[in-house]
Amino acid sequence: MLPHRSPLSLLPIYLLALILLTLPAATGCSRNADPVTSMPAFSLTSAQDGRTINSRDFVGQTLVVTFFATWCPPCRQEVPTLIALQEKYGNGDFTVLGISVDQGDARGVRNFMSELGINYPVVMSGPDTPRNFGDVFGIPTTFLIDRQGEIIQRFDGYVDIRVLERELQAVL
Repeated sequence: MLPHRSPLSLLPIYLLALILLTLPAATGCSRNADPVTSMPAFSLTSAQDGRTINSRDFVGQTLVVTFFATWCPPCRQEVPTLIALQEKYGNGDFTVLGISVDQGDARGVRNFMSELGINYPVVMSGPDTPRNFGDVFGIPTTFLIDRQGEIIQRFDGYVDIRVLERELQAVL
């Protein structure tokens, strides 16, 4: 039999629960109640040449969209996978799109792209882009998007090429 506790003795537990439940809203780190199922519309600046790249530019294509930063070791590790996918499948019906979350101008991103031989378009993230994709908090975060613009898969963290290619082949 459990010992009887007065409601007042449970007050610290109730207060702790209340604090934990309200913490995400107070810090701005709340997650969307409904997961994002379609690629959000965007208009972002190309890291290569400064032109504007729109989500409309990819209508009818299968995409691998990856959020990354130049200073992120797992992001750097994933680049050869993305280059290989772009080389193998990038025939007009498929493309990899990198979204850099680096702060400041695109010069460092351009240098990163040149150093690693990136062969796919890279854009600079806007302030709302990670939230619009369903609260991207960590990098790399990669999305597989079908020709209808639906998000088929989300990968949080490094993705092995065998996994990513298997999932990609299922939607091509």
